[in-house]
Amino acid sequence: MADLEKIKKTRKNKLGDYLTDTEQVENVLEAPEVAPVNPKNNIRKSREKTGRTEPFGTRVSKEFLETFKQVSFEMKLKKVELLEESLKAYIKNNNL
Repeated sequence: MADLEKIKKTRKNKLGDYLTDTEQVENVLEAPEVAPVNPKNNIRKSREKTGRTEPFGTRVSKEFLETFKQVSFEMKLKKVELLEESLKAYIKNNNL
């Protein structure tokens, strides 16, 4: 039968060595780091404000995706904005 005590002593902790009692007390007393939150600097718009709440996903060819990304980058548009403009142009050109 295997001696489990030897296995427990030789097995290493994934998170590192255990802290001593004084190190644990020092770590508990230190305040955790908190990132400052400033809602005025929040650049990202919420989905409710943009009106884009429905998911839309599809598979396309690699060439289409590369071209689509390149055009949206050059025009400084989000991909969804380019897609919306493309649909408007398609509707206008086909008199729909």
